Amino acid sequence: MSDRWRFIDVGRTEALAAYGRLPAIAASVVQGGPEVLMTMIWAKGHLTVGWFDDIDSSVNLDAARELGIDVFRRPIFGGGTAFYDTEAVAVWSWIMRDDRFPTLDEALNHFRPVMEKALAALGLGEAHFQGSSDIRWRDRKLGTCITQSVLGTKVVGGFLNLKRPDLELYRRVARVPEEKFADKVIKDIVEYIVTPDDIRGSSLSYEELRDAVATATREVAGLELDPSPFTADESGIVQQFVDSVTSEDFIRRISSERFRAEAPAGTKVGFANVKGKKLVRAGVALDDRGSIVRALVAGDMHVSPPEAIDGVAAALAGADVADREELLQRVTTAFAGIEQPDAAAGVTPNDIVEAVLKAAKEATA
Repeated sequence: MSDRWRFIDVGRTEALAAYGRLPAIAASVVQGGPEVLMTMIWAKGHLTVGWFDDIDSSVNLDAARELGIDVFRRPIFGGGTAFYDTEAVAVWSWIMRDDRFPTLDEALNHFRPVMEKALAALGLGEAHFQGSSDIRWRDRKLGTCITQSVLGTKVVGGFLNLKRPDLELYRRVARVPEEKFADKVIKDIVEYIVTPDDIRGSSLSYEELRDAVATATREVAGLELDPSPFTADESGIVQQFVDSVTSEDFIRRISSERFRAEAPAGTKVGFANVKGKKLVRAGVALDDRGSIVRALVAGDMHVSPPEAIDGVAAALAGADVADREELLQRVTTAFAGIEQPDAAAGVTPNDIVEAVLKAAKEATA
């Protein structure tokens, strides 16, 4: 397997354009083209909703639109909803063939030392990986590094906060479930974010981070990097992608408000969150016998394939909410074939069942 990779320095770019090019890049890798290291910095503030996330529990969509903040749902990628201010966050991704590593955990563990080397070189060596792949300093979040299966590839990627975002704006457009911060000493998200300036006493530019990641990739992972711009094919599909992920139906793909509105007449509806390694949110519509007529499973999770959690929700229909063993069996069966970085950010069938049971207790007409 070749250790000569393509290096795409995207630089300043809008998130929609960057995500729009991803299918073409992944296709090139799958078809035998060089694997890719890609770095960039978000050039425009936006809210990006995770594939599995409930839009209504994460974003005040009306407020975001009123303030002119772009909102879109990430295609395929999981994780939670994130706010990225203009030129405040830099991003990197190693995009590789699926067979380079047997599991997602092995892929993540291979590239984690690369980031540790890069952080040390940047004077950020006090930061360390903690919990579900967060990069933290004194229990505050500097960034993250996680892995997922994407379009036939494995991707290890993450972001680093370069400067503090406009958190007053964030408060106006985002909703953060209390459970999401249940395991963190610093529960106030305003204090939870940390920047390089807090750690090393000076700001960090995108160019510094880019060069450190590239150098560590060469020195630690032993990869040769060939600089390469986007091809015409990779740049040609962006508008079609933008139209898709910003459509109302796609943004509201998972929506507790829509779930409640579409619940069958006479059912009781409830929602609840459970925090394991990652946040799980469940919604149920129950008939008068306590059977689940419809279910919603959402949350801050990294699960592949992208339709996996939809299948889990569908499997719950018809189950007796009083029978925990039946619920667990249905969810466990639906989990067959699901791939996720278990050690770093795994969601378990038990997490989902606990969220379902909690939602059932909250159900009202």
